[in-house]
Amino acid sequence: MPRASLLTKQVVPMPPGAALPGSLSPGCFGCGPENERGLRVESRLEGDLVVAELPLVAWMGGGPGVAHGGMLATFLDELMGHVAVAHRIPAVTARFEIDFLRPAPIGAVLRGEAWLAGRDGRKLRTEALGRDGSGEVCIEARALYMTVGLEHFGEALAGMSEEQLARLGRFRSDEFYP
Repeated sequence: MPRASLLTKQVVPMPPGAALPGSLSPGCFGCGPENERGLRVESRLEGDLVVAELPLVAWMGGGPGVAHGGMLATFLDELMGHVAVAHRIPAVTARFEIDFLRPAPIGAVLRGEAWLAGRDGRKLRTEALGRDGSGEVCIEARALYMTVGLEHFGEALAGMSEEQLARLGRFRSDEFYP
């Protein structure tokens, strides 16, 4: 009997003018360009999807010759978080669920695709999948994100340098999150 997918595959269209402005936090483990130990995910929009590729290199290993599940989960969580950003909704992960369908081998390049599957008030339902080098789906994930006000990050913002705050200025204004 075939396995039931986690995914509804319902896709909420991107809003007009949707954009991904790059990393919101230069030190982010998922997308931070300045985090030498991070994944440095560079997401982009393709229609209503947020996509990126992740080269699976040796330090990401789990079992012999395969990527660690935590690395794969981080990658898809990062993409689903960027879905909220592209929809101009500040949000944080509240729940995350993943199915590992087949091993993702070290040396492969994983293509991730994520989208908004639905919204109900403060709740954003996102979905994502990862394809191996042959195009086969090897992981599926879905998550619940909760919208937050920018004050949610108040303590962290209060401790940042002027240079860091200047980088985030656009996201703290109505320019990015209307």
